[in-house]
Amino acid sequence: MVTVLKTRQELKNHVKNHDVVIVKFKAEWCGPCKQVAPHIKTLMETFNKINYVEVDVDDGSNIASYLKIRSIPTIVSYVNGDIHEILSSSNTSDITTFFVKTNQYVGK
Repeated sequence: MVTVLKTRQELKNHVKNHDVVIVKFKAEWCGPCKQVAPHIKTLMETFNKINYVEVDVDDGSNIASYLKIRSIPTIVSYVNGDIHEILSSSNTSDITTFFVKTNQYVGK
């Protein structure tokens, strides 16, 4: 299940209530975002213990500016409420590695 967030407060509350979260920043008009979406959906199903969140940079500009997101797609992982890693890439191999590394923190 994908949670969609639009405000900084929603994000803060969400990462506080979940041990491991991945946040994907995207936009409807972003070609690379659409290109990697099926791959990320597969990764979400594979690593289903990670809580997954999406932020549209147009609807969630409050969050994007707070985290200083400069390009999309960008993926941010949170572990125990803190930012763990940030990846700005549409390379599927990089994204897979990001999910694998984040998954190591599930259940710890």
